[in-house]
Amino acid sequence: MRLLPALLLLLSALSHSADSISVTSAWLRGVPPGQSTSAAYMTLTNSSAETRRLVAISSPQARAIEIHESTQVDGMWRMRRLADVIVPAGADFHLQPGGAHLMVFGLAPALRHGDVVSFTLQLDNNEKILVSAEVRVPGQPAGH
Repeated sequence: MRLLPALLLLLSALSHSADSISVTSAWLRGVPPGQSTSAAYMTLTNSSAETRRLVAISSPQARAIEIHESTQVDGMWRMRRLADVIVPAGADFHLQPGGAHLMVFGLAPALRHGDVVSFTLQLDNNEKILVSAEVRVPGQPAGH
C-alpha cells in the first residue's frame, strides 16, 4: 500500500515537468476585408530538458491552421507545409515572417486591428497550450 502514494507522487512530478513550453509575442497579421486567410507568429520557449514538438494547432475562430515555412530559393520565395515544429530543450523557436509560421484559414470575417484570436497548441506529449494573439495591421502600432 505504501507503493501507491509514492507512485502518485512520481506521476504528479512527471505531469508538472510536462509544462515545458511557454509562448510569448503572439500576433496575427490583419487582412483586408473579404479575405479569410492570414498568418500567425509567436515565440515558443522550451524551458525543459526534453525536446518538444508542436504537432497541431486549432482555433474556434478559424476553419484550419497549418504550420508552414517560407524560404527564398534563387531569388524566389517558396512556402511549404511542415508536419511539426521542433523546439529543442532549453531553446526558443520563433514563428516569424520570412520563416516558419502558422497559416490560418477560414478566419471569422471582420477581424480588426486589436482584436484577439485564441489558439490551442498541442505538443507531442499531448500537452495543450492556450494562446491569445492580437490582430495587427501592418503600419499600425500594437495595441491601437
